[in-house]
Amino acid sequence: MRITREPIHHAEESLRCLHLALPAFAGGLHRHGHFELTWIERGQGLRWVGDSVEPFFDGDLVLVGSETPHLWATRGAQPPAGCAATVLQFPPDWLQRCGLPELRAVAPLLAPGAPGLAVQGDTRLQVQGLLARLPGASPRRRVATFIEVLDALLAGAADLRALSAPAQAAPSGAPRAAASPQRIDRVLNWIEAHLADELTVQAAAAVAHVSPAAFGRFFQREVGKSFTAYVNDARCGWAALRLIQGPEPIAQIALACGFPTLSNFGDQFRRRYGMAPRDFRAGPRAARAGRKA
Repeated sequence: MRITREPIHHAEESLRCLHLALPAFAGGLHRHGHFELTWIERGQGLRWVGDSVEPFFDGDLVLVGSETPHLWATRGAQPPAGCAATVLQFPPDWLQRCGLPELRAVAPLLAPGAPGLAVQGDTRLQVQGLLARLPGASPRRRVATFIEVLDALLAGAADLRALSAPAQAAPSGAPRAAASPQRIDRVLNWIEAHLADELTVQAAAAVAHVSPAAFGRFFQREVGKSFTAYVNDARCGWAALRLIQGPEPIAQIALACGFPTLSNFGDQFRRRYGMAPRDFRAGPRAARAGRKA
């Protein structure tokens, strides 16, 4: 039940570029020490980045921070051509390795503990165009293009939306217990795998191997929000995706996404999306998906 720790090796290059073409994105939650810029060229489903769980669609573009659990999981029917993504991974000390004073202004984007960032608007279109150059490019050309990407992100700061809050510091700056990352990994992976089931604090505490009394503080410290808020965020994100994807009855969606009653689903959904599920479904797709894009 642990989140996979992905080994990343690129000894001959400072960057790692992947172009994925798959029937679906069906991996598990994972983390690694690198930053990652992921562009979903084709596909739709549920995106997990740190404490954020949201629907994603074609064109989704996100910068994931170092050591941040993340996953793009397709849900429902996918494009006939399958799913595709371009992924750029680079170590957190990339700027220091380069030693270029011209890049110092970019440092806040790549700071330790930086949250996940969704890239939106014109900046997203500009960065997508740059990333499209990477597959098949020479290593030197990739580095040059990556510098252009960083410059576009810096110039388009107004188009960057924080997804995942930085982890909370331990009291008085004390180091966090070494076992905590492994414990929270197990819990997050368990939630993702059982989102439609009844998820109780007692069961989650057992997965984390802590007492129910201590679990609330543990989860809040590690994730940045309460267990109940995180689960409801994930369920509402899954429900939002299903509302967009087809005519499935709202009551059926509520039950399938783990809400005990239709009224509870409506309350939780309005709290997060500012409208009732029925109105969300009736609105133009650009308005619905644009909030998450």
